[in-house]
Amino acid sequence: MRANKGLALIVVLWVITLLTIMASSFALTIQRETTITGNLKEKATAAALAEAGINYAILMLFTKDSEQRWKTNSSLYEIEFAGKRIRILIADEAGKINVNQASKEQLQQLFESLAVEETLADSLSDAILDWRDRNDLHRLNGAEKQQYEDAGLNYSPRNDLFKSSEEVQMVMGMTREIYRQLEGLISVYTTNKKVNPAAATREVLLTLADVDEAMVDEYLLQRADSERNGEPVAQPEWYKGGGKSSAYMIIAEAMIDGSITEKIMTVIKRGRAKNGLPFETLKWAENYPMPSLFLPVNNDRVIN
Repeated sequence: MRANKGLALIVVLWVITLLTIMASSFALTIQRETTITGNLKEKATAAALAEAGINYAILMLFTKDSEQRWKTNSSLYEIEFAGKRIRILIADEAGKINVNQASKEQLQQLFESLAVEETLADSLSDAILDWRDRNDLHRLNGAEKQQYEDAGLNYSPRNDLFKSSEEVQMVMGMTREIYRQLEGLISVYTTNKKVNPAAATREVLLTLADVDEAMVDEYLLQRADSERNGEPVAQPEWYKGGGKSSAYMIIAEAMIDGSITEKIMTVIKRGRAKNGLPFETLKWAENYPMPSLFLPVNNDRVIN
């Protein structure tokens, strides 16, 4: 009888232990799901705020009040909405490298700034030039229709200008990682052969020849000071580039609780659109591959 009671006690203890483990596991699962749900909610909130930032920037870009109108010199603004911070960058597309006009030297310089191996940089540069030229004669390290066929690709070079920056991904030799770094530096929405440094982002300026981070950061601070004081933004002494365009990149990044951020990028072009608006949307992208606008290095660049 006592043996049976002892066995029953052991069984009860095992059941209690098992239930305790199950309850703890269930509580942990609920906690994790609550955290995930909370993070998803915060990310969705940040995305909505970033989109609101885009719309606010467009409003400020087209305001009739010239003193209130936002600048397009890779200008960085910060606003607060619903108690959250939103940073907004507006940059003339002329501040990017025109992939349809860039020379072999410019392209090699661009790839060099991205630490692309020299041989690959040379072949990518030639392949880009072969993609956009109007003949089937491939350059020394380039690629035309035959080379694409030999590589087993089911498409050929356009033999015309790139229609979008995304099309550069199709160039022979281009990798996903290289394009991820390249995407924010190139444009098809400007006709300039040279970058307009007064409108270029820090990342684009660092691709220019014979410059270093100190030179670029000093120029960016001077540029921001000129905008705050209502003065014209001058080009740096170390690089004379092209002029402005009518297409602008807008990046809005919203921060939630100092950690969670969401970023949206759009490119718009000034001019009457079919829907009656004074601009046309050329591109829209989320999770744009560009360093956070909230990095400490950008703090002194905020205009307002």
